[in-house]
Amino acid sequence: MIKGIYHIQNVNNFHSRLKRWLQRFNGVASKYLEHYLAWFRFLEIEGFEGSVKNLKDMMISSCLYPVNETNETLRLSRFTA
Repeated sequence: MIKGIYHIQNVNNFHSRLKRWLQRFNGVASKYLEHYLAWFRFLEIEGFEGSVKNLKDMMISSCLYPVNETNETLRLSRFTA
């Protein structure tokens, strides 16, 4: 009996795609695993294709949001309540 998206073949397929995608990084630190998983999920949802146009669009859209934090302010923010 097949139960929607949680069918074992769908799970195995997703796991296989995730493992293949992670191999390019030659190991992922467990403290950053959540970020890699979010990145992979974003690419999966968007149906991302590695074309030159898509890469350019992704780079441009990532620059549209201002970043006011620096390494120093982020580091010190851990110590201020």
